Amino acid sequence: MRPSSPLFGASGEVLPRITVRVIPDSVLVGDRIRCLISVFHAQKEVAALEGFDRSDSLASHSFELTGKKHSSSFPLSGAGTEEFELELAVFGRGHQPLPPFTVVFRDLQGRVTKRVPYTSSASLFVRVLTDSSMRELRPLKPPLKPSIPSLLLMSVVAGVFGVAGMVLLLLFLLKRTVRNSAERVDSGQVAQRKLRKLGSSLSAGMPPHECYEELSNIMRSFLENHYRISALEAVTQEIERDLKKIGVAGFESIMNLLKQADLVKFADCRPDVEESRQSLKKASEVIRSTRPPKSEG
Repeated sequence: MRPSSPLFGASGEVLPRITVRVIPDSVLVGDRIRCLISVFHAQKEVAALEGFDRSDSLASHSFELTGKKHSSSFPLSGAGTEEFELELAVFGRGHQPLPPFTVVFRDLQGRVTKRVPYTSSASLFVRVLTDSSMRELRPLKPPLKPSIPSLLLMSVVAGVFGVAGMVLLLLFLLKRTVRNSAERVDSGQVAQRKLRKLGSSLSAGMPPHECYEELSNIMRSFLENHYRISALEAVTQEIERDLKKIGVAGFESIMNLLKQADLVKFADCRPDVEESRQSLKKASEVIRSTRPPKSEG
């Protein structure tokens, strides 16, 4: 015979016991609470809850069931425990008692052995920070996209245009600086350096007809940079016309060199190495004669 205790009767039978806890006991309107219900019963019985699945009953007590969990255990020989964890949304305001419910016991064959109505003494306090008439769950709304103030938008646009203007100004100044640097380069010195290099190539075995083609390119580049005329892409007759308008010194020598190069390139003329060397010398003299005199002082 099992001794009498709060869990067992005098004859050793298991006495049902129901405990209820509410976490937390103070919430805002629309918040959720956890209602923990433990049912101690005989091992040969199974316990279930009735009342929390009825929305009309819950609504009358300002609650709405939003979640439910259930687990079983056997802490003592001949006895079992059913643990119910209910998630409830709370409405109304002030002190709110938990809604009554019924614990239904069944044997292992599923037959109802007894029903135990239960009204818990547990309650909670509902604080109001919103409309007290709220009686149902409101759908979750997506976060609002922040509105961009027009003043900020105008500032960003102005900043973009300002940066673009600065970039354009820097490009203009850079281009102007490069142009001025190019103008300060003595085109005569550049041409003379190229002629000396061409003479070295001729002495090293460069074919004379290739020498004349390179000589023509050197002279045209010099005329374009020195006199600001279109010479690299122009035919010899156009260069002759532009030089006559300017009235440059050494006009005849320049034209003779260009025409000789044209004969080598287009008329299949084949000068020898000495003729090529003499043409390089004449080109050097023409370029030297066009250099501006050095300032005294």
